Amino acid sequence: MYKMKNNELSIGINIGKAGKKDRGITVYTRNLLMEMAKIGDSNNVTLLHYPGSASDENFGFENSRFTPLPYSDKDGPIKTIINEQITNPSQQANLGLDVVWHPHNRSQFYSPCAYVCTMHDVLPVARPDLAGKYINSLSKKLLFWSRTFSAANADMVITDSEFSRQEIINHLRVDPKKVKAIHLGINRGTFHSDKNPENWNRVRSTYDLPEKYILTTGSYAPHKNLRMIIEAYSHSNLMEDGVGLVMVGPNDATGYRIGYQELVKYAESIGISNNVRLLPSVPEADLVSIYSHSHIHVTASMYEGFGFTPLEAMACKVPVIVSNVSALPEVCGEAALYADPYDPDSFTEKMNILGQNQNLRSEMIEKGRKQVEEFSWDKCAKQTWQTLQDMIAIRKSKPRGAQ
Repeated sequence: MYKMKNNELSIGINIGKAGKKDRGITVYTRNLLMEMAKIGDSNNVTLLHYPGSASDENFGFENSRFTPLPYSDKDGPIKTIINEQITNPSQQANLGLDVVWHPHNRSQFYSPCAYVCTMHDVLPVARPDLAGKYINSLSKKLLFWSRTFSAANADMVITDSEFSRQEIINHLRVDPKKVKAIHLGINRGTFHSDKNPENWNRVRSTYDLPEKYILTTGSYAPHKNLRMIIEAYSHSNLMEDGVGLVMVGPNDATGYRIGYQELVKYAESIGISNNVRLLPSVPEADLVSIYSHSHIHVTASMYEGFGFTPLEAMACKVPVIVSNVSALPEVCGEAALYADPYDPDSFTEKMNILGQNQNLRSEMIEKGRKQVEEFSWDKCAKQTWQTLQDMIAIRKSKPRGAQ
């Protein structure tokens, strides 16, 4: 078994709210922690969390210690900036950490130890037109700026794709040598074809799902381009064939909630509300069943640093249509049909083709099965853990006081 233990090294990991399971960043954090626990020495791992948000599981780090951060995630933007940029480094020094890793789009201007952050994407910098509902005040802009542009001071920035790596280099002016792309994984033990009729009958009844439907999953954020999916679907042959449209994703955060409400109104305005189901997050087991019984999975996002959802659909043996922009072609390869996210007719055409051509469907399902095998949390965890070790060695080799 692959092992990389060193009893003299102390590693801090800011797990944030890893107890939540419905968002891409927490999927990343949870899966990586559980794989890292098979690699490293849990005696020397400190799991940092917001007060009152300690996880009820240790992710396999049996002898790790949970330590609360000295501030709350409920604080306002200005107080958060002070805490993240001043209180954070102070705690890291007091804990005697050799390296601290932040898995979710946070960085510091200064750290007393080696500092590694994962920047999943730089959407608000690269596409501010798509982030207005999130960063809509001066204080929020300052908070985003402090968390993002301080990445140039990190010992290493990890990101999810070569696309995002170039975005970080270009938009944040980070030294290319300090940005590393590590592809994420898919948990194939969770995401697989589940055609169990008992499960399906329960899930279909619970969520009032049509017998046949195309599916999109993810949040209701503006960059997901869900209105365009509804428009493309409304012009397709699918409704005439009795195929519905189902959307699943978190709708509780401010930007998501607004997006959700706008989609409800839009479906009503074009008279297809009865054909469209807009669902909030659902339990993972139910989501797998919803994936497995879908006719087509569609991702029309205008910006993605990686792209979990089409890979999850592929793992569940569903053919996919995705946007031809950002990281999606890199992630999906030849296992997807591609369409222009700015042209509804492009998606309509692909929906009609994939909905009716059984030979093409079978071909894409097989290509998807092979494509998913390229993405492993085990591989991602080994590369990430090695990066933490490397940054400790580099930091320790520097003269005292240098960063």
